[in-house]
Amino acid sequence: MIDGQGYGPTATPLSDRLDSLRPPSMPTLPSFVALERRIQQVLDRYDAPANPPEREAERLFSEMRRRIIESDWHKVPMSFTTRVASSVFSAAHVLRNDLTLLREFITAEVRASDRPGFLNPMIRIYMESYATGAQHTADLANALSIARPHIGARWQPMLTSLPDLLLPDLAAKSIARIMNDMDDPWHGLRAKGLRQPHAPGLMDAAHLAFVDTIRPRLRDRKEIDRLLVWLRPDGQALRQVGAGVAITALLQAWADRDPPNEIKGLLIDRLTEFYGHPRVNRHPAWNEVDPAHELTFLRWLMGADIRFLFRILTEVERGHMWADREAFWWTLFEQGRIDEVWIAFNEAGHRVAMSRLPVDARQSGRRFGKQTGERDKSLLIMRIGNRVVVEGTYSFMVHAFDAQNSVAPALYKNTYDVADIRNRRGALWKVVHNGNWQDKVMRML
Repeated sequence: MIDGQGYGPTATPLSDRLDSLRPPSMPTLPSFVALERRIQQVLDRYDAPANPPEREAERLFSEMRRRIIESDWHKVPMSFTTRVASSVFSAAHVLRNDLTLLREFITAEVRASDRPGFLNPMIRIYMESYATGAQHTADLANALSIARPHIGARWQPMLTSLPDLLLPDLAAKSIARIMNDMDDPWHGLRAKGLRQPHAPGLMDAAHLAFVDTIRPRLRDRKEIDRLLVWLRPDGQALRQVGAGVAITALLQAWADRDPPNEIKGLLIDRLTEFYGHPRVNRHPAWNEVDPAHELTFLRWLMGADIRFLFRILTEVERGHMWADREAFWWTLFEQGRIDEVWIAFNEAGHRVAMSRLPVDARQSGRRFGKQTGERDKSLLIMRIGNRVVVEGTYSFMVHAFDAQNSVAPALYKNTYDVADIRNRRGALWKVVHNGNWQDKVMRML
């Protein structure tokens, strides 16, 4: 054997040496999450011509009209026509009779075109300008159906997975039926190639059809969750158009009975998180909700807030017992005597109360106020008939004011100073928490 060479009669067999080798380690695949996210962002923007400013839109309309009349298309880029189309079919202009010539010309071009670069953005324009029963919708759908073989690969999977897309009388309800079979309609539609499930036009109509489809089952927790996730998918923007219809459906399901506490808490938390407190940071969606259902929701909210107040107080004020006060005001609430409720926590209570809210709810709107005057005072502010009644912690007396008098503390404010309320002149009465204070308050009310 020659040292170091591995030859000769005493050498280790090659098979043994091969067996002792370690298999090569495979390199770790890089993460493509960021790259895929960026690809999705590009796809979301692709074929979405921006609507020009109003002055620019009028200039484009005038220029397009001139070129049609003069048949002058020398050096006209395709982007010019798609920009005009984006505006002329937009909600702001689609009903203008003076633009009929432009819409008819563009529709005819769609029908005759074999250029994906023009047809692709027209698919999006058709969907976003969609209106049930509208002539422009029917005309665009017909033209795109004729040109369908020439529509680019970007849209072909969606046209296959949503086969009624270009049948305007069926499209919205057809999409709603597809959504009804999905656990997560927003992401499910994205997987089918519909990149903007909350886009205006066709998807607004599909949303309404989906709510009608799911409405009879909205006592089922799974169905409630599906609708809530559709209204605001994880990490996505909140649905605005048609939100009031969805809120009404969620509340209407419980018109004849109260939901279980778990579902009631879920609806209170999510609807205030999404669309604000109806009396504080009111989202326009509440204006679409049947007033009777809104009052039902406010009653749920009042009960939850009373319980929430005393639960937080028990946690942050461990040296005090609030059972008698909670029992008294809860009894009045159950009797239907309390019309409105608002809470103002002291600093410690406010900090703990905020931590109990979902993260998004802490940022999106208010559920309670803050009492900044004295460190140990939290307030329960109520409207009971024609009275504004203020309950406070520790030595604060029950105060009552005429609700019509400007001296009465306003509900739903962001901050309060307990000293300001205590020192206001014009209180109708005050009751100290001594002896049978509950009977005194009941007689005063």
